[in-house]
Amino acid sequence: MKQILPYLFSVVLSATSCSQKRSNSDLASNAYPVPKYLEKAYEKGFVHKGEDGGVYQLYVKEIGALKITEGKIIACDPFLYDKDLPFEATFPKGSFPVQLAIAKIATDERVAFSRIKFSEEMPVSWTMALVAGQKIKDLKKDEIYGYGVDSGTGALMDASGAKELKRFLTEKEDNYDVLINLMDKSYQHTRSWLNWESNQVNVMMFSSGYGDGFYASYIGYDKNGHICRLVTDFGVLE
Repeated sequence: MKQILPYLFSVVLSATSCSQKRSNSDLASNAYPVPKYLEKAYEKGFVHKGEDGGVYQLYVKEIGALKITEGKIIACDPFLYDKDLPFEATFPKGSFPVQLAIAKIATDERVAFSRIKFSEEMPVSWTMALVAGQKIKDLKKDEIYGYGVDSGTGALMDASGAKELKRFLTEKEDNYDVLINLMDKSYQHTRSWLNWESNQVNVMMFSSGYGDGFYASYIGYDKNGHICRLVTDFGVLE
């Protein structure tokens, strides 16, 4: 799925990837501008001044560790999950922290970014996260690939967690309300999150920026070409 980009990009990527590393041909086909705040948003004390004069102060909230057993990660609206495809990249297996970068704007607070931090290594390059059939060369100016949100909630999950979530949601219609009530336990004005666990797998859920929309994810690579980040940008910062 692709959609017109609702905000401007400013940093041109130059990456090295594939599952863990990409070929030179992949590098050329995936060249695309990416948001410049993907890593800076997680730096302590980061402040962004918007074009409208607004000041965005960001802080980090860690909501738990995502269990990755298959290495295939899905980003989607968890309340609409059905047949969403995993990203093509194969990610490291294990348990990795999921962190939200929350923007404080006057009296309001919004989840601006969500990410999986795979290592302490710093990303030196980025690429847009793609699912099967998506090609960067097919995007027109100001278009992105991403996922749609209609419940004001985004999620990150391993394919194993996705299977368990689908089983849970199709088991009983009331289970949608179960998830909503669980998320409400962490509610603070404008945002909430949930580390949902079942049968030794889990799904990370969280409020998505200003709510419904269309959001892209990006993979960060370290100096050795290994995946060290997966970040979803909820379009809070220009």
